Amino acid sequence: MHSAPKRIRRRWIAGLVGALMLTVFGIGSALASIPVGESRTGKMTWYDDAGFGACGTAINAAAEDLVAVSTSWWTSANPNNDDLCKGISVQVSYQGRTITVPVRDKCPSCSAEHIDLSKTAFQKLADLNVGVVSGITWKFVGSGGGTGGTGGTGGTGGAGGTTALPAPTGLHATATTASSVSLAWTAVQGASSYAVYRGGTKVGTASGASYSDTGLGAGTGYRYTVAAVDSAGKAGARSAAVTATTTATGGGGGGTACPAAWSAARSYVPGDAVGYAGHKYSAVYYSTGAVPNDPGSWAVWRDSGTC
Repeated sequence: MHSAPKRIRRRWIAGLVGALMLTVFGIGSALASIPVGESRTGKMTWYDDAGFGACGTAINAAAEDLVAVSTSWWTSANPNNDDLCKGISVQVSYQGRTITVPVRDKCPSCSAEHIDLSKTAFQKLADLNVGVVSGITWKFVGSGGGTGGTGGTGGTGGAGGTTALPAPTGLHATATTASSVSLAWTAVQGASSYAVYRGGTKVGTASGASYSDTGLGAGTGYRYTVAAVDSAGKAGARSAAVTATTTATGGGGGGTACPAAWSAARSYVPGDAVGYAGHKYSAVYYSTGAVPNDPGSWAVWRDSGTC
């Protein structure tokens, strides 16, 4: 079981060190704003500490629903004054269940895509004994669960006062070769172009609702999302992810047999290989119930091609 005072103390020390670095070295904030409404894929853990969270309020992670997010998202030298503490929540979805919990704390050891839920919140999505769950989707939302900006409406903030375009729907692969993937999606009204992302990195811009990504490796799975861009150059929310696998260069599967079929009841560890939907998948993370070809499981399984 966690040592509550020690963990809370580590969070405050990390916050103070971060504040000193910002003051002494003049380092700017890691992010210009909170990407409210932008869907992300990552992992979740849980904790049950009690004390004072990074927002300066008393918390009891064993008895109330809340979330601690990575230091990457905090932009104020004094975390108590950070925008994350001004009504921002995190909406988390996993295996058909969704919860929305307020940001009340900071997790110094978490990467940007990793969230640390309170014990009670984690229990609403998964068994506590699992400990670490990968393949979740989550996003920052405003007070009340909305995906609008954190500031007021109207305002004089230029692009900050505009409404972001909605996420494109229907993203799918229309064709694959050994070195390319062709994509298509449903057009978004008001979009002047579309940004195409592979594995979270922008790889191109499309003028219409289709795109061909070239120069890829044979027999490899790639994860894509797209976002509509307005006339001011502002990208909206990203679409749901889709994974496409390039074809093999050699004449098919070469007679290689698929490994044992994936089982939803089995727990897998890095290095395990399974067969699923005619493809071989290799585990790169610990998981239970993460479907190999589900877009939300891209960080758990590596598609090794047909078998």
